This record gives sequence, C-alpha cells and structure tokens, in this order.
Amino acid sequence: VDNLYLSDKTEDLQRMYSLLTSVNSLKELESAFEQFIQKQGSDLVLNKEKDKTMVPDLLDFKAKMDMILKNPFKNNREFQYALKRAFELFINRRQNRPAELIAKFVDHKLKQGNKSSSEGELEDTLDQAMILFRYIHGKDVFEAFYKKDLAKRLLLSKSASEDAEKSMIAKLKAECGTVFTNKLEGMFKDIELSRDIMQRYSRFSEKVDATSSSGSTMDTSTQS
Repeated sequence: VDNLYLSDKTEDLQRMYSLLTSVNSLKELESAFEQFIQKQGSDLVLNKEKDKTMVPDLLDFKAKMDMILKNPFKNNREFQYALKRAFELFINRRQNRPAELIAKFVDHKLKQGNKSSSEGELEDTLDQAMILFRYIHGKDVFEAFYKKDLAKRLLLSKSASEDAEKSMIAKLKAECGTVFTNKLEGMFKDIELSRDIMQRYSRFSEKVDATSSSGSTMDTSTQS
C-alpha cells in the first residue's frame, strides 16, 4: 500500500477502497494510511539536516494526504481521524523544534520582501501554517518565538502587511483564546500608541518651526 501512496496511484487506491468497503474491511486500509503518514512524517520531522525545509515539506505532505483523503477515500470520517492522529503523533516526536520552525516560517512570510505575490496568497499561507500549529503540543514554545519575532518586525518596521499581522493574531486568538494573544495584542497597541505620539510630536515641531520662522521674518522687517 505504501508504494501506492508514494507513487500517487489514486485510481488503484480508489479501487482498493471500493473493494474493502464492499466486504466491510476498511479498518485495515485506515490503519495502513495512518501508519504511512506516521512513518513519512517522522522522517521529515526527525531529520535535523532537513530543518530548513521542514515546514514547507510538511505543508506539501499534508496537501498530498488531503488529496488522497478527498478523492480515493471520499473524505471518510474515520480516515480523517486517522490523519489527525498520525500528524499529532509524528510532529510531537521531536520536542520544541517543530514549534520553533513553524514560528520562524510565519515570521519569514510576514516580513517585508517575502515572495508572496498578493495579500490573498499570504493569507492562504498563514492558514496552512495554522493547520500545523494545531497539531503541536508545545504551543507555549511557538508563542515565545512568535512574540520575539513580532516585536522585531514591529520595532524595526519590517512587517510586510499590518493587516496580515492582525489577521494572524486573530487566527491564534480563535484557536487558543484571549489569554494566548493578550501580550501580542498589547504589543500592537503599544506600537500604535508610540506611532501616534511620534506623529503628534512631529506635527507640533513643524508648527513651532513655522512660528519661529514667521517671527524671525517679522523681526527682520521691523529692524529694516
């Protein structure tokens, strides 16, 4: 069965699914599907030499498994549960590192100069990252790295999109609640307040300079 998954032979998988359905023996195929995902996923997560591409590779793998789930396996609910169990198991076999790399992946996408061609594409990428985020147990590890990277993006004005930043925080809030995102939202408010104060100061300085210039002109005219 593994060879069928690896070679994308969806028609063969479809026939196998139909055959086993007819004899009420889908459990074996479901088990094989789950074990295949665990094995392939573990290879991606545990290989330290592939850390740089771990998250994109996991997203590609997830998309491929979703297609198999949708087409040959007709979105069978038991197979959906099998996929979820398998991802949760293998992604947490390596402590902390996947959570850190997912946070770094999001940071890269939210920085200025990333390769996303549009806001819509960036939003889709963030949605995909959230899928992996749901599987990890070390969400506090993700939060720590994400908070540090967010601070750098905001303080150095490196964000590609403020709307995308707020959208990502909203996604995290919907997934984990307000306690998880309070500090992140607070950082955003602090930056906005600081920006507002700087703008007001700049306008005030311009008025003072204009008044000073006007006064100097009047003094010169009076003296002459």
